[in-house]
Amino acid sequence: MGLASQLRNACLLVLLVIFSGATYQEIITDKRKQADIIEKEIIESRSLISSNSIKTSSIKQQIDSVESAINAINSFLKNYENETYMTPDQIAIETNMIIFLAEEVERIQASFRQKVVNLYKHGENYELELLLSSKTPNEYLRRNQYLQKFSQNRRKELRDLKSKKFILEEKKKMLSLSVSSQRFYVESKRGDKALLDGKLRELNSGKETLENQSRVTEEKIKRYETQLNNIRNFIGNFESNRESFKESKYNRISYESADLSTVKGNINLPIDLGLTTTGFGSVADNKTGSISNNNGMDFSISKGSKVYAIAGGVVNLVGELPFYGKVVIIKHDSGYRSVYAVLSDVNVSVGDAVKLNQVIGKTAETLEGQTFHFELWKDAVPLNPKEWLRF
Repeated sequence: MGLASQLRNACLLVLLVIFSGATYQEIITDKRKQADIIEKEIIESRSLISSNSIKTSSIKQQIDSVESAINAINSFLKNYENETYMTPDQIAIETNMIIFLAEEVERIQASFRQKVVNLYKHGENYELELLLSSKTPNEYLRRNQYLQKFSQNRRKELRDLKSKKFILEEKKKMLSLSVSSQRFYVESKRGDKALLDGKLRELNSGKETLENQSRVTEEKIKRYETQLNNIRNFIGNFESNRESFKESKYNRISYESADLSTVKGNINLPIDLGLTTTGFGSVADNKTGSISNNNGMDFSISKGSKVYAIAGGVVNLVGELPFYGKVVIIKHDSGYRSVYAVLSDVNVSVGDAVKLNQVIGKTAETLEGQTFHFELWKDAVPLNPKEWLRF
């Protein structure tokens, strides 16, 4: 056996000392359940990103359309910035300009129609085929750059066409109006532009929200993939070292005591699986090298698992804390308090009287994975749960 394998097995055996109050099959089943939950989360996250991509594409088309309309109105309004309107001589000049503009619109339309016909002749997959037929990476890059520029030019031509057609129609309308009506009409166009500006801000905000959500979801997927890989490695190592694990079936017991000190070392676990990941006291972070203090214990357990009250008492707090998520604190006799954190569901409210082994909620997850956090306090002093719980 190589040194790496010896070290890996040695680390595993150290971990197995902590794994008590569970059978081999219970541990494997829970870990597989954790993996299933993560795989489902990854699928749902990727589906969300795909959905956001479709929505973003639709919003971009709307943004392009609104920007085109705004540019067209701006071009039209430039002619009336000084509140000057058309005299009879100007009307004649404007009429000639409209004729010229109409001819230009027809020319652009004809050119655009021809490009559409050419694209149709080449087939729907012409651009993809052009890229795939590249003989070298450099040729691929050149063709890709060309197609991107060609696509941008087509969008610009279409936008210019829409703008010119809009101005043409508006100028025709202006010729048919009196000076007073022209003034009113121009003001209405300024109002239209203000509405479009608001719509554009709304669309850009929606696009930014979707893009940010997708970026956050992509980071979440990376986190899930790391967690999934760790769980699969754990299962593989655990299965190959099954003979090293001394399993024990955990049974919840009943006890009635007004003072938890009388049942010290025999208090039921708050969950059905005693796989501790972080113990009480000083904890070193292997990634950052920093030292932190843990006032309780952390357990590895699949999301949605039952959480039990360790003894009778009254619910003192139900709330949320950063990193720990939903939290429940139960007050027991003689100054004892039990803390249950990283919960997904809570079944109790402040002031409720709870009984021993009553289900008060279900487990959840943190950025580190599916977990459950438990603390036990006597007045203002945190106690080491390992010395009080029955593993």
